[in-house]
Amino acid sequence: MSYKEKKHYGEYLPAYDESMEKAVIGAMLIEREAAPIAIPLLRPEMFYYKKHETIFKALRDMVSQGRPIDIITVADYMRSAGTLDEVGGPYYITALSGGMASSAHLEYHCGVLFDMYTRRRLVELLTKYLAMAQDITFDHYQVMTDMNGEICNMMENSPIENNLHSMDDVAKMVLETMYKRQETSSNGLTGVTTGLPDLDALTGGWQAGNLITNAGRPGDGKSATDIMFALAAAKAGVPVAYITLEMSASEIGDRLAFAECNVDPTRAKHGQLTPDEQAEFEAAVERIRTLPIYIDDTPSVSIDRICAQMRCLKFRDKLGLVIVDYLQLIGSTLNNRNREQEVAECSRKLKALARSIKCPVIVSSQLNRQAEDQTTPPDLRHLRESGAIEQDADMVLMIHRPERHHILVDEKTNCSTKGMGILSVAKHRNGSTGRIYYSYNPSMSHITAFKPHPFTDAELQIHAEQLEEAEKINKKSKEIAKRNAILKNLMKKRARDAEEAKKKKEQKIDTYEQRNLFEAN
Repeated sequence: MSYKEKKHYGEYLPAYDESMEKAVIGAMLIEREAAPIAIPLLRPEMFYYKKHETIFKALRDMVSQGRPIDIITVADYMRSAGTLDEVGGPYYITALSGGMASSAHLEYHCGVLFDMYTRRRLVELLTKYLAMAQDITFDHYQVMTDMNGEICNMMENSPIENNLHSMDDVAKMVLETMYKRQETSSNGLTGVTTGLPDLDALTGGWQAGNLITNAGRPGDGKSATDIMFALAAAKAGVPVAYITLEMSASEIGDRLAFAECNVDPTRAKHGQLTPDEQAEFEAAVERIRTLPIYIDDTPSVSIDRICAQMRCLKFRDKLGLVIVDYLQLIGSTLNNRNREQEVAECSRKLKALARSIKCPVIVSSQLNRQAEDQTTPPDLRHLRESGAIEQDADMVLMIHRPERHHILVDEKTNCSTKGMGILSVAKHRNGSTGRIYYSYNPSMSHITAFKPHPFTDAELQIHAEQLEEAEKINKKSKEIAKRNAILKNLMKKRARDAEEAKKKKEQKIDTYEQRNLFEAN
């Protein structure tokens, strides 16, 4: 048999079955129903013999062009393409069709061919990476990452995997999901807790297989919210993988400890903690020591390495939530592509990772500068560098801190924006959207459920004067006028409340004096 007729795999004996290949192609030649069954399950390179690969490719092209298939039409098509003589001429085509009686077991035959191809492909990959592992000029970590990536791609791109489900199968899956949620639900929480009760109520917690994008401008608190998400999940016993591309593991550890105590990070940075503060910080470190959080601070890590590492953690049953900080810093495997295409590839692979490991994946993302031009929460159009982020994400959270935009009062709650943060759920594939309020301390190290910060009379007066001045300077600004009206209404309400409180106090005093006078008489 010549070199052109079959593929070679070095010193290893390749796995193949010539009779199975002939059976599949023969069935496609003699029965009309066979080609639509075999083509979705196989690819041309899965045939060991080159002539069978060529014939299958011709059959696939004819089906896509809507041409009828029989020994005459196939021979004519291959003759016009100049490939008929390469496979043995019309005689071989006729011999293939004559050697097959029925396509009754076609799907099984396709499964055998795929099994043989997988074994050959695996030998090919392992041989390649064995040579690379023995060559000291290659980085062995990169070799392992690339090998894991290729093997995972081979598994995920399997045409044999049945992703076509009947409604009976779908109904069973729906009921199983419902029963599982009923069993595991705790006060409406069916996923991994977010750490914010209002967000838990809106989402039911982070759901398995979902990709969540946590977006904001620099300094808005993406890392701070990620730390809060990680702590909440870990305290609930959920193993968390935290991949950080802009901070070291010790810096993340610092943030986790500060989130667990009320120590001022600035004072700690300057070494000015009191003995009591130092004791409180040490106690916080001891509390986080036992949490199931795994931090990867590899700089310039590639998306394939992240996916391979997360699959390993899942296999070891040490993964329930993945947090990546942040998307635009992840390295891509694409060459000669623009940054938008690279970010799109990373986003797509993170979505595939979430589905394959059945874990929620939270990835931080930058917003473009246009988000700073408005004082309301950002929109989906502000996601930076790729529209694929919006398409791939099951949920998109937009971080907004009104205080950074010099907004003094929140129009929704009529509360001071001091220490107020807003997570705007801009997209929620499986639920409703909305705004989630939270509170943070001045250093942004401690995030909690929202606690309204009431205005003092002095603050109200100062804010009103500032807005009046701003309104005089920019009379056409509807937003300034709106905020001014809100503050004036608050001041009027505060004045009415004070007047009512004064009257009640006077009435109470009069009643007390009358009672004393009565008792004296």
